[in-house]
Amino acid sequence: MVDANYVRYKNKFKKKNLNRVEHLKKYQWKPGESGNKNGRPTGSISLVERLKAYLRRHPEDMEALVVALVQLGKDPNASQLSAIDKIIDRVDGKVAETHKIEGELPIRIELIPAQILLEERKQEELQAAK
Repeated sequence: MVDANYVRYKNKFKKKNLNRVEHLKKYQWKPGESGNKNGRPTGSISLVERLKAYLRRHPEDMEALVVALVQLGKDPNASQLSAIDKIIDRVDGKVAETHKIEGELPIRIELIPAQILLEERKQEELQAAK
């Protein structure tokens, strides 16, 4: 037996069951409409562009900026490291990381701790010195 309250509840909301796309269409911006009408004016120079222009005009300040960033990086709290990373990425651009693997399959990749490699290298140098 089906509960009568459940049937009334289900029928009440049956017409409102729109899928997610149909539901969000009424909230989309129309062509030519801006989501941030009071945002940065078109054609204005961004903070990063101003920083780059300033550093081009005053290259001597670049050294002071580098020293300040290094000092922040040495801070034991290291809470500034992500900020330093973002500043460098915005001024210099992100480093493009590419990997190229050539050869025949199967490829075997081994990850060896650096300490083991250093110890092996020391042993090889000691043997070569004898």
